[in-house]
Amino acid sequence: GDLTFDPRKDYLINNDGEKVLLDPPEGEELPPNGFAVEDLGFQKPSNDGSDIQVTINDKSERLQILKPFDKWDNSDSMVLHLLIKVTGKCTTDHISMAGPWLRFRGHLDNISNNLLIGATNSFNNSVNLIKNKLNQEYDEVPKVAREYRKNKIESIIVGEENYGEGSSREHAAMEPRHMGVRAVLVKSFARIHETNLKKQGVLALTFSNKTDYDKIKEDDCFKILGLSHFSPNNNLEVQIKHIDGSSDSIEVCHTYNSNQIDWFYAGSSLNLIAENHG
Repeated sequence: GDLTFDPRKDYLINNDGEKVLLDPPEGEELPPNGFAVEDLGFQKPSNDGSDIQVTINDKSERLQILKPFDKWDNSDSMVLHLLIKVTGKCTTDHISMAGPWLRFRGHLDNISNNLLIGATNSFNNSVNLIKNKLNQEYDEVPKVAREYRKNKIESIIVGEENYGEGSSREHAAMEPRHMGVRAVLVKSFARIHETNLKKQGVLALTFSNKTDYDKIKEDDCFKILGLSHFSPNNNLEVQIKHIDGSSDSIEVCHTYNSNQIDWFYAGSSLNLIAENHG
């Protein structure tokens, strides 16, 4: 019971009354013959994989070949329709829910059926219920997004503060891109989600004046200008056309560096890597 005892130099008295100095313990830092693991979970790639074909059943619900996203079409402007104006907190779990949806992580089209199903529409304060401008009816976000994509209508998401906070979920950026969302305009981003959007070729923009969020109406159409001169530290202009014929022109900010702008032009960071390395 003496807390001042130092086993490195102090002695103990054994049953025979003898002073005993403890030997310092010794151990192996790592197993000398390696870990006893039957399946390392890693297969060394072939030195030449040019003839290797990856075959996935077209009817698989959980696996799907990921097709490259489209490149920028070299237009100076981009015309987008509002998909949803989100009010309040919108985490990565609001954008791409976890739970049973995670079984579809290898199938982008199937997991995209959870796109923004947890987000609140600012125009009716309802979750997963937005206006389909093609038929003027209200429906679930993924269904409306698919209708727009089917009709070659590209869209934009508008949100508030710290959009995309929470876990770094790549699908929260891949799903909007897959479903035809080309830009996300918010008051502020969670940093990792902002970068994830950039990597998927989605324009990640913030309001220069946060009160411009209030100018967004349910039937708005957006025109993002200056893309052919897209450059670091230079803001972009967005023209907002309202259904009554009036319009607003607002300034939006971005944090793209030159390499990230190349991601946008290429369609995604993976596309750019493929271009540079064949």
